[in-house]
Amino acid sequence: MGLLRRLIEDGCTEAITSRKERLTPELLARTSIRLGNLADLDPEAGEVPEIPQNVQPPKKLRRRRNTVFDDHGRQQAADG
Repeated sequence: MGLLRRLIEDGCTEAITSRKERLTPELLARTSIRLGNLADLDPEAGEVPEIPQNVQPPKKLRRRRNTVFDDHGRQQAADG
């Protein structure tokens, strides 16, 4: 919870300083968490995890278009 809190705080600070004024998933993906300011976590107890360096944020997947209401033309009459 401490790292999530730090990510939100650092993301909000970045949103304010960049004048975007919005906390977006893209902004959070670019935000680095400063672990030096987490005085309430105990590194000896494993509360501060090892975070790999130089990791690229995941690419945003493009959602496929919903085709439920597309018109596929006339349907054939059912036999019977």
